[in-house]
Amino acid sequence: MLNEAYDLRRNLDEIGFDIPVNHPDVKTPGKNQGYILKLGRNGLLHTIDEIDKESMGELWCHRDAKQNAFPVVKIQNPLLSIPINDQIRNQLSILKKSDQTKRIDIIFDAMTTHKFIISDKDKRAWNRLRDKALSWLDLFLEIDDNYLALPCMLRRFVESVSSPLAFISSLGNLIAKRIRQGQLQDIKLAEKTLIGVPEKKRPDKLRCEIPIALDIAETNYPISVGDPRMKSFVSRFFLSNEISAPDGICALEGTHRPLVKKRFPEPNIGALGETKLFSKNKATPCEFRYIKNPKDREDASKSFPISKSLAADISDGLNALTAITLKGKTWRMVANGKWEGGRNKKERKDLLLIYGEGQPVISDEAADIFGSDETEKRDQFENEARALCLALDGIKKHRPHSRLHILLIGKADKEKKQVIMHLTPTPQELQDAAERWHQAVQFNLPDIVIHLPPKEKGQNAVARRPKALYPDRVVRILSSKWVRGGLDELKLEGPALCQVLDLMLKKTGKWKGAATNLLELSIHRTGPLLVGLAAALNSRDIERMEKYKSFSRLVAIRSVALLGILLDAFDRKKEVYMTDTAFQLGRLLSMADTLHREYCMHMRRGSIPSQLIGNALMPAAAGNPEDAIDRLRERLNIYQAWASKNSGEEYRLAKWALAQMGEISNTIKRPLPTKTDQTFRAELFLGYMARTPKESE
Repeated sequence: MLNEAYDLRRNLDEIGFDIPVNHPDVKTPGKNQGYILKLGRNGLLHTIDEIDKESMGELWCHRDAKQNAFPVVKIQNPLLSIPINDQIRNQLSILKKSDQTKRIDIIFDAMTTHKFIISDKDKRAWNRLRDKALSWLDLFLEIDDNYLALPCMLRRFVESVSSPLAFISSLGNLIAKRIRQGQLQDIKLAEKTLIGVPEKKRPDKLRCEIPIALDIAETNYPISVGDPRMKSFVSRFFLSNEISAPDGICALEGTHRPLVKKRFPEPNIGALGETKLFSKNKATPCEFRYIKNPKDREDASKSFPISKSLAADISDGLNALTAITLKGKTWRMVANGKWEGGRNKKERKDLLLIYGEGQPVISDEAADIFGSDETEKRDQFENEARALCLALDGIKKHRPHSRLHILLIGKADKEKKQVIMHLTPTPQELQDAAERWHQAVQFNLPDIVIHLPPKEKGQNAVARRPKALYPDRVVRILSSKWVRGGLDELKLEGPALCQVLDLMLKKTGKWKGAATNLLELSIHRTGPLLVGLAAALNSRDIERMEKYKSFSRLVAIRSVALLGILLDAFDRKKEVYMTDTAFQLGRLLSMADTLHREYCMHMRRGSIPSQLIGNALMPAAAGNPEDAIDRLRERLNIYQAWASKNSGEEYRLAKWALAQMGEISNTIKRPLPTKTDQTFRAELFLGYMARTPKESE
């Protein structure tokens, strides 16, 4: 990742992109719900307020390695000493959410019958924080008046109480008091802080892990402790006071510089969180093959020599380009085709980063054209791609030789992230790709309409036609297999997004293999859904159609769009394939369904079988069309004879379907193939799903 991030930083520097300075040890705390504790004069705990997880994530803390975070500290264990099997926990567990008063009473009872406690481990950690605050007091003794809130808070924290236990007791009493007064609203958060909750995987162990942000009570200071401007000040302060002599040659710059010795910076990039720029796993001996001295294993410069300042600059560049304000412009999270474990599987995501040389922020839609959120119903690829293409026109005009950078960063394991893909298309190549992707859906599909069920009773169904897909939607569609005629969904590992982008950008040497793999997955995983839904629509049985919910119908229409893209990639144009055997065979089987249904409505008093004749022969047609036609001819005689001998308005649809079958039979080329490929099956499915104005009547 270092090489790609180094190129990124150089590009940002060349155009003077605004990059906030961050010290490697000055970070943002995790996004967890907690409290902000404001210290009054003489160190008394004056005010405590709840803070949501998003606001907590916008604060800052200084952290040495993985501990001593300050001024956001974490309460690791519940404040009260209550056994895991105490009846208080049972009383709380049976209460409803609306029983807030009873819950408060139980918490107060717990405070009268149990003592506050702090473990020796927590006591040592607390004392380390007190020592850290003391050392900071000396450092920030003389600073600009704008930042005086920080030394004021440090002084009050150091002088607050005589012992860690006294601080914990004061904190617990303050939380309980404010809960009783109604100034704190989240009873569950107070309960977790004071009493704790059992861990899911280890029910015999309690957990708390509540972050507490320290500040001062007064509001007349120009900049509060938690203000982002205070974070920048602390970062600049520590960076300006770090002076060390050059001790090696930087591998990226080739100059004699002070090198990173212990830890590389860990930028907080998008939803991936803290990301190691470079790391080695001690449990993997091969990573230390060329380091003979065991003592050198802890020296990062022995593995990858890079200057401290450059490493910090690279980290700052990544932080700047993945700022929350640039979400959708330079970065977004995208599906990676894998699922988290558990009963309700949740999709895993990677970070997609896009920027241009000389113009990092290409457009407001640059990152968003590559993906959408899992539950998002946004289908605006065409509009967003059009806006992006206009922006790319400007880049081509002013920087004709520049390239774009598209990076995909994902988790290699629990701790390590890595660059999975790095593409460098020209603006013209991305424009061509977006236009080709859109036109393949708009102009390379027959008329296929699927009606989504109305959201509320009394409303009309919503007619949906295929629209161009966001690339990560392709990953999402193919990460599920539909079974039982498309009624049930099984979540499986899907293709990687880099495969989809190889196809979209027509990357030389890769796009054909990607297209073949994606088409095979499409037929295997979404084919049963397409055929099952089309069969339900052919039956016109409301009860049968209602089994296909809005989500599965939406997946079906998007799967049709994907087939249009894939057929276009294989140069199978609509004007050609709609006259070929596969598509016409699909139409023939669809007409057979219509004829069979009309026969059942008249001769079987509306009793429609679970499978109509055309649908029953679809598997055979997908594998051996010649065999399917022979079987259709054998079974069709009775329905053909019935439709031929009857006349009248009530038989109009049956006679029309029979006439259509005659016309289709004359257009199907002979001999029929006895083996098929995936493009044949895709065209067969589209023929079976395609509708004519007559059928929609």
